[in-house]
Amino acid sequence: MQPIASIKTVLKDTFTVSGNPMPWKNVAATLAAVGAPPLVCLLLLGRTGVVALIASLPAHLASKDAGTAIAGLIVLATGLAGFVSLGQPDMALLVTPCLAAATAIAGGFGRARPVVRALIPWAIFTSPLLPMHEPETLFVVYIGAMIWSLFVTRLCGLAETLPPEEAESTDYAAVFGVIFAIGLTVSVYIGQHHFGRHGFWMPLSFVALCLPPHGALFSRTVQRVVGTVIGTLVIFAAGSLAPGSWWLAGLGVVSLPLAFRLIPMSYTAFITLLTVAILAFLNLVSSLDTLAFQRVAAMAAAAALTGALAAVGGLVLYLWKPEAFRALQGN
Repeated sequence: MQPIASIKTVLKDTFTVSGNPMPWKNVAATLAAVGAPPLVCLLLLGRTGVVALIASLPAHLASKDAGTAIAGLIVLATGLAGFVSLGQPDMALLVTPCLAAATAIAGGFGRARPVVRALIPWAIFTSPLLPMHEPETLFVVYIGAMIWSLFVTRLCGLAETLPPEEAESTDYAAVFGVIFAIGLTVSVYIGQHHFGRHGFWMPLSFVALCLPPHGALFSRTVQRVVGTVIGTLVIFAAGSLAPGSWWLAGLGVVSLPLAFRLIPMSYTAFITLLTVAILAFLNLVSSLDTLAFQRVAAMAAAAALTGALAAVGGLVLYLWKPEAFRALQGN
């Protein structure tokens, strides 16, 4: 009966809203740190401005986790790995195991979470979404957005405000590193060959599901899938009722701050609103029908891949180091 009870608990948590919302001043600080650089760069530089989001988002999140200095090192390293992969599909496949190894090593010091968060937008580097004819401009924008986000996050007192992450054992970090390397490489490959211009959806979804703590993998996967499907249906219905890219972008502008405000209350609601915002903004440069289908398909494929690899990793850990497996279940 325990598995059934566990499933009921996960389903209940998926649709439960509890706790206090993020204060509006923190929402404003988050939008200033994360949203201002891509907004300005998109207005001035067009599609090149997307790279500002790739830097500002992980810089803000990593800073809240690990502080300004460590966050700067993480975002700089993942950015350099991204520029090595830009426009080079084969190089991207070679870089992914190295990034997975770095994540596992960081986990041994209780720093896996900020690295994984930095790898979520890093996935955009593996697709042809970014313009590749001006790499110097992309690099300058990336560094500038990173510095701005770190500065604003620290200025607003949000640096190192999240609960500390527990360091992983050497055995667990080794198993996670191998599983993560396989999954990240496979997801990048699938994204490159089956999702076209938006191939980043597949590795982005996979990495997002791998955020620590891994004991909550099943519940987080259910919440992300449910939130993604609901958010996609909402934006698709809005686009069908009143076609037009710019009014949908306005819907995204409203959804984004609400998403951040609801993070402490409901992860499902956060993913729903975040999906609405992302698809609304991307609709400015791509077809909503294609975006909606690829978003849901990539999440489903990533969930299946993550579940399969998690089962293999859990079995290896159970047979090799049962105490590490029991510790994982307790997270």
